[in-house]
Amino acid sequence: MTRVTATEFKNNVGAFSDAAMREPVIITSHQRDRLVLLSAEEYRRLTGDTQQGVSEDRKRLIRERAEYHRNTIIELAKR
Repeated sequence: MTRVTATEFKNNVGAFSDAAMREPVIITSHQRDRLVLLSAEEYRRLTGDTQQGVSEDRKRLIRERAEYHRNTIIELAKR
């Protein structure tokens, strides 16, 4: 993973933007990690967001959780 100071990043935005297409680039300030630059594709992968909206994995997880809670409510209502 590439690590650069904010000044280095400012002076070479293009080069570090290109690097972020391959791997995350950590931008530091006062010797502390402050920001991470990554490709839009990697961001979407990490957040589960796709161009079409919610990813299929996310939809499946939502369905599973809804079904789990549905069954819990039914069981509680029987008591």
